[in-house]
Amino acid sequence: MDIATRSDPIKRFNERAKASGWTFTCGPATGFKRPELASALALWREKAAGRTMPTRGDMTARAMKPFMPQMSILERIGSGKDARYRVRLHGSVLASYAGDTTGLFLDQVVPAPFVGSYAGVYDTVLELLAPVRLVSQFQAPKINYLCGESLVAPLSHPGMGTPLILSVTYVDAKTADSAV
Repeated sequence: MDIATRSDPIKRFNERAKASGWTFTCGPATGFKRPELASALALWREKAAGRTMPTRGDMTARAMKPFMPQMSILERIGSGKDARYRVRLHGSVLASYAGDTTGLFLDQVVPAPFVGSYAGVYDTVLELLAPVRLVSQFQAPKINYLCGESLVAPLSHPGMGTPLILSVTYVDAKTADSAV
């Protein structure tokens, strides 16, 4: 997929986010403010080893150790309008402010008005089959004081029809400079 084609799903997501009042913006996986996210992307690319994406098995606990507390892995169950996302792994730092959501579906842990924003990001990554940079101003009541920057990337999973989603997120308290 060439760069112009890759930007179309990102552009559609950002237009939908703006129209829906979502406080997320998505872009190519470049220009990370957090050096840890640039390192996570470099590892993802290294493990892809010239393939479209690395496999889940390539991203071992040993390889991902620096990122595991800030990491989630999600899987899409179903397709079309019936698709749901299940959290397969939710890092300890994420759990400290958002609760442990391991094993739960997105619609069980994210308030209904915001489920579409998260699912939209994951759908965009699965459409692109490429990593993205996500900047978010969280709106959920427990975490509405936080802003985040994430690497969201696909992982192939042999035997499954749909890749998994890897998300590595670092958060900070919102400031006047952290607007989306």
